[in-house]
Amino acid sequence: MASEFARGKAAQAWCKRSTEHLVMDPTLAEAFAEIIDELTTQPWLGNATTRELIAEISARSNLDYKTVSVS
Repeated sequence: MASEFARGKAAQAWCKRSTEHLVMDPTLAEAFAEIIDELTTQPWLGNATTRELIAEISARSNLDYKTVSVS
């Protein structure tokens, strides 16, 4: 189930000048909202849980850890 924030953002797709004439599809809007929730809760967006942060710190404590490849 999507959050109210994500549903509101998904609904904005039907509020654009180029789309305001289209009939809103609630099923499609809910699917968009679920995708928005997936994206906005990713750790790389700063919304990591404590468990995710500890896992990341643990991985980085390995001296061979690299965030990018070195040529």
